[in-house]
Amino acid sequence: MRETVKNRCEILFLYDVKWANPNGDPMDENKPRLDEQTDTLFVTDVRLKRTVRDYLEEKYGETLWVTSKEVLTPEKRMKDLGIQSKDDAVEKCIDVRLFGAVLPTKGKGATETSLTGPVQFRYGRSLHRVRWEYIQGTAAFVSREGAEQRSFREEYVIPYSLIAFYGIVNQNSAKYSGLTYNDVDKLMEGLWIGTKNLITRSKMEHNPRLLVRIDYKEGVNYHIGELDYLIELVSDKEDELIRDVTDFSIEIGELVSAVNRVREKIQSIEYRKDERLSLLLNGVPTDVEKSFTDLEVREMRWSD
Repeated sequence: MRETVKNRCEILFLYDVKWANPNGDPMDENKPRLDEQTDTLFVTDVRLKRTVRDYLEEKYGETLWVTSKEVLTPEKRMKDLGIQSKDDAVEKCIDVRLFGAVLPTKGKGATETSLTGPVQFRYGRSLHRVRWEYIQGTAAFVSREGAEQRSFREEYVIPYSLIAFYGIVNQNSAKYSGLTYNDVDKLMEGLWIGTKNLITRSKMEHNPRLLVRIDYKEGVNYHIGELDYLIELVSDKEDELIRDVTDFSIEIGELVSAVNRVREKIQSIEYRKDERLSLLLNGVPTDVEKSFTDLEVREMRWSD
């Protein structure tokens, strides 16, 4: 029997991109999404969820409510999956259990059934200022039959960006979506390995660097919040000149202090860290297990 999640969980996920477009805006020439006030990059939660969905479908053969392979109406998707009710959707689709869904209902006066997903991510943001580069190149084919000159292609890429996502697993919503601990474990795997597996022309060189999961004790209806604002990128280089993970360190002193203040509420901390990422605790090189003392801390491992 699958056990429904009963513990609140916070997630901090850092990954970087090199000479790629992590999340183009189709309404603006597919340019990378920039906050014009701060010159920082942002990535939508939809892009991150797509990464997880695609990985879980490919690796585990999971059935998805939202698929990238076809453009379907909700009614057609329900018919294809043989879904008659919310319970059917929860049972069959891992992304419904994770992220929720809006399901059409049948019958006279039918409306929609909204199921709030227990897993929610805020938009990801770069931890430093970035600039995009505009690149022109020659297309592989001519634009029309009979033409002698190939057309040109245009694209926008980010030379380098370290992106931080913050998320919450809400145990209060989990009891309605049927989210299980196994689902959450697969989510974490999908974040790390799914990001590493983004090997397309526009998404090449996405590398996961740090993943932290804080599990609170059962019955604790609390979370620290804004974990991505409790870390800081520290570098001797100007933000826009950063080109590699070795060009900076991540200061986690404020995060560690926030965790220590509520340690009695926390059950465990799980993490995965890329060996090339340098961490600082109040300016001193450290690692995750040394930083969070007197707490159960363990490394997440997968056969990747």
